[in-house]
Amino acid sequence: MARFPGRSWSKFLVVWSALLLSACASPLARQMRPVEALLREQVDAQKIPGAVVLLQRTDGSDSYVKAIGQMDREQGKALREDALFRIASMTKPITSVAVMMLVEEGKLGLEEPISKYLPEWQNVQVLASPPATPGESYSTVPAQTPITVRHLLTHTSGISYRFMGEPLGPLYQKAGIVDGFEHTSWTLADQSRALASLPLKHQPGAAFTYGLNTDILGYLVEQVSGVPLDRFFQERIFTPLGMKDTSFFPPEDKVSRMPALYRHTATGALERVPETGTNVVEGFFTYAPDFQTTGAKSYRSGGAGLVSTASDYARFLQMMANGGELGGVRLLKRETVEQMTRNQIGNLRTDFVGTGFGLGFGVQDDPALVEKQGPVGTYFWSGIFKSHAWVDPQHQLAGIIMINLWDMASDTPSDIRARIDSAMEK
Repeated sequence: MARFPGRSWSKFLVVWSALLLSACASPLARQMRPVEALLREQVDAQKIPGAVVLLQRTDGSDSYVKAIGQMDREQGKALREDALFRIASMTKPITSVAVMMLVEEGKLGLEEPISKYLPEWQNVQVLASPPATPGESYSTVPAQTPITVRHLLTHTSGISYRFMGEPLGPLYQKAGIVDGFEHTSWTLADQSRALASLPLKHQPGAAFTYGLNTDILGYLVEQVSGVPLDRFFQERIFTPLGMKDTSFFPPEDKVSRMPALYRHTATGALERVPETGTNVVEGFFTYAPDFQTTGAKSYRSGGAGLVSTASDYARFLQMMANGGELGGVRLLKRETVEQMTRNQIGNLRTDFVGTGFGLGFGVQDDPALVEKQGPVGTYFWSGIFKSHAWVDPQHQLAGIIMINLWDMASDTPSDIRARIDSAMEK
């Protein structure tokens, strides 16, 4: 038997172990090596503080999860696979599922006016001429049709976001409208009344305008079900699906699993957003990294308020990929899921991503227009703090990218998604 010097033998063991691990790695793990290289490049270049990426075959044949980077750069704390991320607008698909559960139960109708349940929306006005400067007068005309549940689900109501700026941003800001990322003492009832008193951007059904529609849907769920939105989620969605770490306001013993929120300085370096219990105001956008852990905790934003883990959200996506069922628990009928994940806005295009839109999800319906969202039938949505989730039925794949970064100009999730899609083709 050949004898190796100690140092050579140690090196041999390291190489052999690496080869053994490589041979034993799952197909997804092997395919993801170029993506891991990209993530490390992004972290080293301070484009992101870190990311958790999860992929799973929706037929259950394979899965992959990897955390790269830091939860807390200042403390040198490595990112965990079970980190609790501020998923922001990835809350919207969950709220939309809650709405469709009530539709299936006959407690709501897609074509029903929301004023049937929320009377403040009975006499809606539409902006005719915007104010030249904030505070000046503007003109309105009556809405030609009432806002329906479908309008809210498809973001075609004419309700906007304050952070979207002109023409409604100044009006929203003056009225105290919240976007769901900040410290506030408001409730959903306060938000609904304030929004209903302001004009719509356009006639209901005339265009796609990304906005606070899903916050109003969350309030609608509360009014129709008779229970707070967090309780409805917990009892009807999270507990049945085994989503043990998803909530609006995580308990104290889980707060340490929330990554710090970072933003970029003028030089491109990462800096931590201070957690001071106060809001950061940047133009029309107001946010706070600690609104879910301190303060009033009175506003349950159905459009932007949840924290979750990659593994929890993967269970939600798997339920959708299974046609509304997971582990013997059925939340929705298969035909309802098919309806939600099929384009419902005709030739209108979504803000930001340029695709079709279903009932709570962006829908890829024409790769010739937007190639980066995958093949026809892929449905997806993202969060403002750079998280992204999708289901690709054609390739039987669900994916999640969790990042904690405030930077409207960053296209990092798209870069990562493109690298993943490229790797899946090899």
